[in-house]
Amino acid sequence: MMRTLAFTTALALTAGAAFAQDPHSGHAGMHPQASAASGIVTSPADGAMTHGSPERFNVTFPHPMMLRTVTLTMEDHAPIVVTAPEAPAALSVGAPLPRLAPGTYRAIWVAEAPDGHRMTGTVSFMVH
Repeated sequence: MMRTLAFTTALALTAGAAFAQDPHSGHAGMHPQASAASGIVTSPADGAMTHGSPERFNVTFPHPMMLRTVTLTMEDHAPIVVTAPEAPAALSVGAPLPRLAPGTYRAIWVAEAPDGHRMTGTVSFMVH
């Protein structure tokens, strides 16, 4: 039992050290649940219920990124693709949103680091 515990602890410490050395590790195919654990925060947040249409979509990262696009989908509606305005890489980036009708939306965002590394994520939120 002690050997198993020691091995598991050593394995976890090694994985944690590898992640700390590579700030981009673990971002590919990011799921909303993994986002909070990795330091990525969105507004609206995943599962949010807004009172009225949100004016902006924002993403905060643990390292500087540039937001490229946010694609909003709602059942039985055409996707809305929002291209983020050109801006330098920053820890917090965003794009203005069009006025959204009440409903449940899925926002798929794409961001890029200055070195060309791309990240994507998905959040769902409801507009009341």
